[in-house]
Amino acid sequence: MNEFELKMMGGDKFLISKNEFQLFSGKTGLIYIPSLSGLINISSISHILPIGMVNNNRKQNSDGQWCIQKFGQWYLEGDPDIRVNTNYYPELLEQPEKKELPSEFAKQLSKTI
Repeated sequence: MNEFELKMMGGDKFLISKNEFQLFSGKTGLIYIPSLSGLINISSISHILPIGMVNNNRKQNSDGQWCIQKFGQWYLEGDPDIRVNTNYYPELLEQPEKKELPSEFAKQLSKTI
């Protein structure tokens, strides 16, 4: 069961389990994550939060402006009277999803370490 959202510095988001979350405790460098079939560099992690704490009501659009969601509509955070059209900013509608690396790639990568 995926209980945590892991966000990388580059913006990639992954869903991980509680057991995988505990793998990070006291570790440095690269760590193998079974559900992703790949390695993650701990220094590249932005945050790991429980799914219930992830705020999907505040996102940054492609122009760099922060937007907030109210009652299903997106508005500029700096000026809540301006509604943001999601046809022009579809990234606001994206939900975090689990990304998987090909197992062949993960096997080759783990052999190099």
